Amino acid sequence: MKSLALLFLWVSLSLTGLSSCDSDEKGRTVNEPLVLSLDKDITQDQCGPDVYPCPPYGTRRYQTLRDVPFIAVNNAARAIAGGADLGYFHHFYQLRSQGYKILLVSYTTGWCTHCRAQMEVTPLMVDQYGSGNTDPRVAFLVVVRENEQLDPATVEYAAGYSSHYSLDDVVPVTNDQGNAFFPYMTSVGYPFNFFVRLDDMTILDYASAVETPQTFSDELDRVLQMVP
Repeated sequence: MKSLALLFLWVSLSLTGLSSCDSDEKGRTVNEPLVLSLDKDITQDQCGPDVYPCPPYGTRRYQTLRDVPFIAVNNAARAIAGGADLGYFHHFYQLRSQGYKILLVSYTTGWCTHCRAQMEVTPLMVDQYGSGNTDPRVAFLVVVRENEQLDPATVEYAAGYSSHYSLDDVVPVTNDQGNAFFPYMTSVGYPFNFFVRLDDMTILDYASAVETPQTFSDELDRVLQMVP
């Protein structure tokens, strides 16, 4: 747990200059696209077809996500990160070689009723579209932003959230106390879902709560049709 705390501190500090919002601005959205010019900071061994798409990076539809770091709070997250306690989006990028087409990032909270409904259905969708299927096409990441009191979710809280919804070995889960994911929101409603193309790591589309197996499946089928 001490190593996780140190990792959290490192991630928080590394994101301080990259987040365009304050942790006290609960429920607010970022209205303007954010394009990060990191060309001078990215070396040849940090981006490229076999590593991760190169800059420019942004936070809106059709823009490329930067290689966001996240703390792995459950077994599934550590597995995607190669056993480490710190993962990056380049770990999801590598899944394209296994046939995965899209990544669904679900931005959730502990106080949201619609979030609870979606989380209860998520393991079934993993069985049908993700790692539980012999032909996986969809990767999943759950990002817990706030607890029931609307305070930033800690590593411990996100780990408990994962266990409560039986996600530990099924879906990678992280927290977002450092506001790494908040700039990607385009609406104030939770859960906020956004889809990422894994062949180029661009933001493909968005979705509101998907609370039943049928609506969840319909939404995944719709987005999969957008990817060759």
